[in-house]
Amino acid sequence: MRRPRMGGRRLVVLATTTALVTGGGIATAPFVFAAPAADPAAEGSWSVPFEEGGAGTPRCETVPNDGPNDERDRLQCKPTAVTSAMQPDGRVLYGNGIEAEENAEETVVPALSPEARDGRTRVLDLRDGKPTWTKPDNERTDGDNPNIQPGRTSDDCLTQDPLGVAGVPGRPGDGLVGSTNGALGGPQANPTCSPDDVQDNDGDIFCADIAQLPDGRNLLVGGTDWYNEPSILEKADGDPANVGVIELEGLRSARIFDGEKNRWDATGSMKYGRWYPTVTTMPDGKVTAVSGTTKLIKSTQGSQVRRTETYDPATGQWTEDYTGPNSEKTLPQNARMYLTPNGKLFYSGDGQMFGPFGQAADEALYAQQGFFNPETKEWENAGLTLPRSSPASVALPMKAPYDKMTILRAGGNFGPPPGTYVATPTTTLTSVDKEGKVTNEPGPLMNEGRWFSQPTPLPDGQTLLTNGARNDEVVFPGAELPVKTPELYNPDTKTFTQMALPERARTYHNNGLLLPNGQVLIGGNSPISLGYGIQRDAVPGITGNNDKDPSFELFSPPYLHKGDRPNIDGVQKGVAWGEDFDIATGNAGDISKVMLMRMPSPQHVMDSDTRTLELPFQKKDDGTLSASTPQDGVAAPPGYYYLFVNRTAQDGSSIPSVARIVHVGDQSDGGEALQPMGPETVDGFQPNGATQTEPNTILDNPPNPLQTPTVPGQTDPLGVPKGIPGVSGNVDDPNNTGIGQAPPNVNGDGSEPEQGPPGGSTSDDGRSSGSGQQPGLLPNLGGGASEGRRGHGRRKHPRSIS
Repeated sequence: MRRPRMGGRRLVVLATTTALVTGGGIATAPFVFAAPAADPAAEGSWSVPFEEGGAGTPRCETVPNDGPNDERDRLQCKPTAVTSAMQPDGRVLYGNGIEAEENAEETVVPALSPEARDGRTRVLDLRDGKPTWTKPDNERTDGDNPNIQPGRTSDDCLTQDPLGVAGVPGRPGDGLVGSTNGALGGPQANPTCSPDDVQDNDGDIFCADIAQLPDGRNLLVGGTDWYNEPSILEKADGDPANVGVIELEGLRSARIFDGEKNRWDATGSMKYGRWYPTVTTMPDGKVTAVSGTTKLIKSTQGSQVRRTETYDPATGQWTEDYTGPNSEKTLPQNARMYLTPNGKLFYSGDGQMFGPFGQAADEALYAQQGFFNPETKEWENAGLTLPRSSPASVALPMKAPYDKMTILRAGGNFGPPPGTYVATPTTTLTSVDKEGKVTNEPGPLMNEGRWFSQPTPLPDGQTLLTNGARNDEVVFPGAELPVKTPELYNPDTKTFTQMALPERARTYHNNGLLLPNGQVLIGGNSPISLGYGIQRDAVPGITGNNDKDPSFELFSPPYLHKGDRPNIDGVQKGVAWGEDFDIATGNAGDISKVMLMRMPSPQHVMDSDTRTLELPFQKKDDGTLSASTPQDGVAAPPGYYYLFVNRTAQDGSSIPSVARIVHVGDQSDGGEALQPMGPETVDGFQPNGATQTEPNTILDNPPNPLQTPTVPGQTDPLGVPKGIPGVSGNVDDPNNTGIGQAPPNVNGDGSEPEQGPPGGSTSDDGRSSGSGQQPGLLPNLGGGASEGRRGHGRRKHPRSIS
């Protein structure tokens, strides 16, 4: 991080065009939708929303500015779950998206880069049925842009590295231009010139991908370095305004989260910077990265990164997978990739076609499905398909001998860019067999079109689709129409069934994953500001919520409402490929399925490592089950998995147990497998509430973060009709948890919450700050203050708010 310029900066007249569109700024009556289902055995049920700090804690606080010459207080809001990963101990790691967007006062184009900050991370613990949060020791991770030269400013880049600013010619593999130039023998140059700016935003996790390593740690790959290019004026330097043109540079960085140490550590950097890459775990536990963008806005390379790289956990280093021209392929951002039964990486024909930008000169080739062969390090053509942008994409359950994988490709809109705008209800079922034969056949229609919906595999073999929108939000942010009704896909009957309604609408950057107790944790909603302007709702209750939503909700699928669940009384903690192992259960005679599911790590509604494997098993005379694991890492890449047993309900459907967590790999371990959540955590869940969503238009200032927080019993103006317990009505509170019938008491003394900037944060040493608030209004999370990186100084305690 460079020191700020002292005094005024050189004033340059620059004509910049911003996409500020106010949209419909007139508040209207909230759109009323049907109440949650009356029959949870048919349509499931939802919990009350809950979030870090609970209902009585403001969604955002004001904190001191980290720009030494900028005296404005900044908004710092609770992190929103955009990226997540289940930990081997049953906790959930998650990370924020578009950190500090609330502070971009001059709209996205000139202000978002200088106001953005590195995304923060959290660990959510639901294991005892009550949510608690902790901070990693270095909550903003450890992954600053390795391209930065200390002290080099954006002005220096213009004079010292104009080719890096231009982004061309680049190097072979950076994109179409770089590869074409290299093939012609042209001179090479770095594809970026990364300024050492004042702000702590050089290593943001936004638009990185995440995977589980064989030992249970998580590898986070790529991400964002925010800066203006050119940068004319910046408030961080003491200037009166932010003036410049936004740029998002893809990071070469990779970081590892170790849940046992509760911290992030940098590991080897890639050769290529990647914004919105895709990473997939290989049969040997290595991780391969494809695609990603070097520079998003001024993307002069003509395509995304064209070469793959593979990470070896044993050495902590990346290897470029290149043997010749066939080692390159044009792909969309966040390409949908799978390790298929032929042992190769399969590109299904889908991705984030426009994110924004991400188009390519050869984008017609996005329709070409293909295999990356890790042995030859070359791509092989697999045929043509109609490409989809931001569909729900998921591998469906596989049965032994696991020689065929079927991928559900549902909704999205049709690409390549500019593609269609309205989401489609159509689906495609794409199958790949062990010989590499690919078939694409039309699937059933969903009940409505869905863009950017999260697919979550369930232990009964079905797939839940949640969240999303009816139109592509990135084309015109803020105009999206939310899709709130979940749908459940049954691969046996090839049908979709609508599920119960949640309270919250979650569109862009939503998230969801399966918990060990069989529930689904739903979170996220981190949209782009309205019309690439500022955060405002276009038509409250009709269009999407244009503010971040840090809350979570729990969905209990129908199988949790159909009677007694089977149980796993004991199973070994590690199973080797090709091993027969015993499962102790008091329900052996009733068990109809044994399911092995790779622990989830979704980001941007995609998890390339999805595995749902139905294991063959036998019932033994002693009342135990003997199940068999897959033969190798092609079917089950090494790592941690959920193990469920299912019994058949009276209606013929499956009822799963709670999961044990087992390790699958080349070695067996006879110790007892962990059961991180018991069945009592479903009915006995104790939420802590969530701040409400509020109408927020051009005519309704200040923006949502500075308005009154929700308190128990307060009506949500964008929510469901009154009187629904736990949603728009009070909740019974037999355990005196404080959630329910108690009167509003945000300040701790019976007084009503104040309007205006919220304060009351509790520092790590217990001292309170703020005005008119009681200590402890914001949670004192464990882990201490954030660590500085590469000289990025941070104030440990916020200043008092006067």
